Amino acid sequence: MAASHTDFMAPTTPATQRRRRRGAARPVPAVADWTRAGLFGRLSGVDRIFTLEQARLLMPDLLARADDIVAARADLVELQTALNQGTASPLGGLPEVKALEARLSESLGWFSAEGLDLKGIAPLLLDFPAQLNGDDVLLCWLEGERELRWYHKPEHGFAGRRPIPSTAPGTQA
Repeated sequence: MAASHTDFMAPTTPATQRRRRRGAARPVPAVADWTRAGLFGRLSGVDRIFTLEQARLLMPDLLARADDIVAARADLVELQTALNQGTASPLGGLPEVKALEARLSESLGWFSAEGLDLKGIAPLLLDFPAQLNGDDVLLCWLEGERELRWYHKPEHGFAGRRPIPSTAPGTQA
């Protein structure tokens, strides 16, 4: 059952109610409900469910894409900063910014095409929808990690990350 608008609203004060009437306040999840299923960490709309072995077989391609994205992201930030400050950059100008944006878009699109759930780009954070020992989980990879070693339940999100147990099917010793 989906949470209604009022189910996840923080407690209100008269000042908050006045701001809402003026359209200034936005509903936010109550602090105690930040992990409630249906609000955060739900399985994405991707169609693929990975086995641990399938996810680990995809890691070399994922790492190559991730390395490219990290480099392009850094170049893009440097170029945009130079353009915003009106200074020259050895990396180029506006045409190079547009090329980097297109490169990033294509590279980031690869993750969705492979069935991965892109959670963030700085740092790069990806989930592989999976089943582990019969439970729905998200195998979780964070930029800088060179192997897939973490998972969390969809309703627990990143804060609930745990090491993949060595007894899980498809786990390499």
